[in-house]
Amino acid sequence: MPPGLGSVGPGCPKPPPEPNRSRPRSKGTRGAGFTLIELLVVIAIIAILIGLLVPAVQQVRESASRSSCQNNLKQIGVGLHNYHTAFKRLPNARGQNPTIFTVEMGWTYTIFPYMEQDNLKKLFDSNFNAAVSQPIQVLQCPSDPRTGTTGSGTFSGGSTTAGLTWYVGVTGSEGRYPDPTNAQNFGIFQVNLVRGIRLTDIQDGSSNTLMVGERPPAPDASWGWWAFSDVDNLLATQDFNTGVVVGLVPSSCPSPGIYKQGDTSNFCDMSHFWSLHKGGGNWLFGDGSVRSIPYSAANLTIPLATRSGSEVVDASSF
Repeated sequence: MPPGLGSVGPGCPKPPPEPNRSRPRSKGTRGAGFTLIELLVVIAIIAILIGLLVPAVQQVRESASRSSCQNNLKQIGVGLHNYHTAFKRLPNARGQNPTIFTVEMGWTYTIFPYMEQDNLKKLFDSNFNAAVSQPIQVLQCPSDPRTGTTGSGTFSGGSTTAGLTWYVGVTGSEGRYPDPTNAQNFGIFQVNLVRGIRLTDIQDGSSNTLMVGERPPAPDASWGWWAFSDVDNLLATQDFNTGVVVGLVPSSCPSPGIYKQGDTSNFCDMSHFWSLHKGGGNWLFGDGSVRSIPYSAANLTIPLATRSGSEVVDASSF
């Protein structure tokens, strides 16, 4: 084969070796892995992301709880209006025993057949103790970790286990026991009426009159029971029970109790409307609508609580 055509013969120089394509690692070059500083940076970034994510999750959860709470009030409103359709009146505040203070079979019990709880009413009529101990989902605010639990106390000389309610009827703009003394301050759930009011009795307009509001049960769940009336599921937007009902509201509590933020560990907060939602609570109005009122508009709950007070209320404030 002629020289220069790829053969290596005598006297021909060897072709140069192929270059080494692998680059040797120079001194100081790092291998795979993280340094401590990089690891700390990654941890810091993860912590920031978690810090941003957790409040967002909590906000979504609270939004869902508030929506569920509003839906509960809407169902209660449907029950009250269905009752009115059947009897041409709303139930009286104390239900089956209008002249007896804090007695069983209050207004909540009365509307069960009109809010798809007829079986519970039948159980109540046949087995009182079994019925009153039932936690009723539509009466519980999901923002409170105590939902699904029961309270206990003494009734008729014996121990009673009772289901709780987070929703109480509005008796008016002022009350004690919680009966208002001035007719101008009467609300939809006026106490001591033998028969409940008619929607046409709401001269201030049903869309401008509070019917049911939020107030969690007592810290020890000794009251705030759905099966009873008065201090259990009735309240005025200005409550003067402080120190009057022994064992319920301590005499050291501010008086009157008005709409403001409360705490599930404070007995004083049983004397005013409040909720576990941030910034305010949900209210059911006489027309069946549900609206949220911020604590900053607390003063509006006073004129809104009367059914014939002739007050002018600026609804744009909430």
